[in-house]
Amino acid sequence: MANFNLGLWRHARLLSVLPFSALTLAAVAVQPGNAADDAFFACTADLLDAGISRESATAACAASRYPSDLSGCAVEVSDATGIAAADALNVCERSRRPDEVANCTLNIHDSLLDAPSLSAHTFCGRSLLPERYGVCVVDLVGAAGLSVDESLTRCIRAGYRPWEIGPRL
Repeated sequence: MANFNLGLWRHARLLSVLPFSALTLAAVAVQPGNAADDAFFACTADLLDAGISRESATAACAASRYPSDLSGCAVEVSDATGIAAADALNVCERSRRPDEVANCTLNIHDSLLDAPSLSAHTFCGRSLLPERYGVCVVDLVGAAGLSVDESLTRCIRAGYRPWEIGPRL
């Protein structure tokens, strides 16, 4: 019986400390100045500066898991390619990897395009692995001489294998 009471006492002590620890961690997590707090502000401000409407900017930032990546995607794509900021945001906010969508779009644009291409940005947003997709498009155009539009289509198809530029196994 003594061992049972001793074990019960240890558990009771542990249980009395846990709520205090949880409250302490919660208080630290919501203190002003955390990066997460600033991310929503920065996202909204950046999108508003890029010419996005207040309604669209606040809705997009509030719904985003990574607001700074979202605004970075829309602003970078718009600034570097000439695509309208609203169109860039529309694609970026639908992706789970907006930073990679921006890298994909900029890679294709810088390597292959002279004019803004919303279709390249849209295809990058549709891809599950946007950076890899961008490399596929650039490499197919360079190695196989395909047009940009044909490369965009071939690289997005799940079953396509670029046999012309790779060995058959």
